Amino acid sequence: MLLSFVETSGIYNITLVLFTILVSLIYWSMRRPSGMPPGPTGLPIVGNMLDFADKPYVKFKEMSKKYGNVIAVKVGQRWMVVLNQIDVVKDALLRKPDAFAGRPDFNSFNLFSENRQNILLADYSARWKLHRKLSHSAIRNFATGKKLENIVHDVTDRIGKRIDEHHGKPIDPKHVVCLGIYNILGRLCFAHKYELDDPRITWFIRMSRESFEALGVGMVADFIPALRFIPTPGVQKVKQIMKETLSFYYDELRLHRESFDPGNIRDILDSMLLAQKEILDEGGDLVESLTDTHLVGTVGDLFDAGTETTIITLHWILAIMAEYPEIQNKVAMEIEEVIGRDRPSFIEDRGRLPYTEATMMEILRFSSIAPLGVTHSTTCDVTLGDFHIPKDTVVAINHYALHFDEDIWDEPKLFKPEHFLDDSGSVRQRPNSFLPFSAGRRSCLGESLAKAELFLIFTWFVQNYEISKVPGDNDESLVGRLKSYSSIVRELDSYEVIMTRRAY
Repeated sequence: MLLSFVETSGIYNITLVLFTILVSLIYWSMRRPSGMPPGPTGLPIVGNMLDFADKPYVKFKEMSKKYGNVIAVKVGQRWMVVLNQIDVVKDALLRKPDAFAGRPDFNSFNLFSENRQNILLADYSARWKLHRKLSHSAIRNFATGKKLENIVHDVTDRIGKRIDEHHGKPIDPKHVVCLGIYNILGRLCFAHKYELDDPRITWFIRMSRESFEALGVGMVADFIPALRFIPTPGVQKVKQIMKETLSFYYDELRLHRESFDPGNIRDILDSMLLAQKEILDEGGDLVESLTDTHLVGTVGDLFDAGTETTIITLHWILAIMAEYPEIQNKVAMEIEEVIGRDRPSFIEDRGRLPYTEATMMEILRFSSIAPLGVTHSTTCDVTLGDFHIPKDTVVAINHYALHFDEDIWDEPKLFKPEHFLDDSGSVRQRPNSFLPFSAGRRSCLGESLAKAELFLIFTWFVQNYEISKVPGDNDESLVGRLKSYSSIVRELDSYEVIMTRRAY
């Protein structure tokens, strides 16, 4: 009996010790580090993850009313700091740019790249700076001025013929937009002039759609790292998508290298090959900084991000024009008065079309297609206001909160180009709390290209077509149809419009 008591007592003590350790681990996992910004208390293991499954950018904005403009939430096993107001965003990105220039080591980032050997997802380093500098140079050489205008004008002429084939009947504008944008970026990146029905464009569209639908697959493993070792069907799907996509890019690289002529740089990929050749010829420490993996990752960033973000924005543009015909008419009248009917718009026309430019800026604000942007990571311990943020903390910029801040914008939930016009009717310069392309070290690499491309295509659509809702759809707002599969991209669901040639 005594032996039995001793055994029972031993088991009890072991159980008590294990229970105490478990409770301590749970406590320490939930404990807010000293100096960390305030925020809600989460659950063990998952933290606040369950609270943000749907439209987290909206919930972060609402949360800031209780906890302040800088909040910290526990997402799985990681702390994430969210910045919800323009002053604290500027303090972080512009006054302390290096400290907030990192990228977290997310599972999804590794899945959607070759272990982050690109620009968008790579961590902040001297190698990353080199890649970004070379990419900027390539964009300046091939994606600005007359070269870009000529490509856009050629493509819009061809998609105009496709639109006219519908003879004013309902049309899904996203398909037409996809055909156009993949052609433009195909010319810029790979010197390819695709036919509109080229099977490669159909393949691009399918890969892009599947990538976006799978975008959330790695998110749980981003915040509970142990889950990255579980080969779920979603993860396998992402790996297959990346295998096919990378195969295309490496094939392009091989073909470009076979026909490469340093005296005839044809496109952005050629420009990167030239930079690689010059680095190899010089030798030294930079040789390992621009391998084929880096080159493919960089060009892939420009092509993938340049196509999908532009397509989503143009999808918003056409929905907004159909939803607000009075605004569309004012834009059309300004274009007719300034440009006329007989020529397309040029990039230099932007300064002469204030209402059109203000409408374009309002579309970027109102759509906020990447409401939380791409998450940052602190590269060192840093102070932000009254708070201490440790190194390697995940940081999100809530662009949605900036663009719908009631203290900055008059009636932010309404679509009003006047948000960007001053009392004289001129475009407001550097409007406060407007950051569609982010800022600082991680500002959008293709900002200048995106602005020019969107302007040229937007003005072409409104100059040539009257865009209207399909009869019977007048009671339902086109701009309220957000896709439900992604919580990090504000993308409109499918819709149809009627596009008829303007009668002048």
